[in-house]
Amino acid sequence: MATKIIEVHVLEYRLNTKPDYFSIGRKVDAEIEKSLPNGRYVCRAIGKDDHPDLSLNEFVEIVLKLGTDKYDPKRKEVCFEGFCMYDHDIQAGSFDIKNHKIILDDSYECPSMFGDIVKKFYENVLLDRGYRVRIDVLIIYNANKLLREKKIDQKAEGARPELEKCLYKFKDPEHKQDALVGIVKILR
Repeated sequence: MATKIIEVHVLEYRLNTKPDYFSIGRKVDAEIEKSLPNGRYVCRAIGKDDHPDLSLNEFVEIVLKLGTDKYDPKRKEVCFEGFCMYDHDIQAGSFDIKNHKIILDDSYECPSMFGDIVKKFYENVLLDRGYRVRIDVLIIYNANKLLREKKIDQKAEGARPELEKCLYKFKDPEHKQDALVGIVKILR
């Protein structure tokens, strides 16, 4: 299946005031529901501001080519120290689409997938980074082409269980782009 590029204009999504998580979230969720078939997916959220030397389109081209946003091997991921004991490629969340509706598990705090992401990157990210992040890109993978992480050293202290569930590894690391099913651009 060719990777779908989905563009959603969300001009009201800004960081200078608290976003309406549900309203913004449903707008993006609806486009995902229309664009992807029923199935299980893994979704990685990216803030374009974390990649200031690239335009949004340049960033998306890199993801299409590599299958991931991990284009700089020297760059450490956010919370590297907390996750370095895991054998993983990405941090991401999972969701299902059934009957053209996004189905969330009970780990989501907001009744919208994208709304929950916006909430986490507006509120919770302050603990990790000290500043809020606007999400500009969602990278969506076929969950069947990823594996849950494995701890490198079983005796090492792990991350909180809810964070541990967000770590994935590609089944075929040489062809990561084959796992890619969609890229959502959240346009400003």
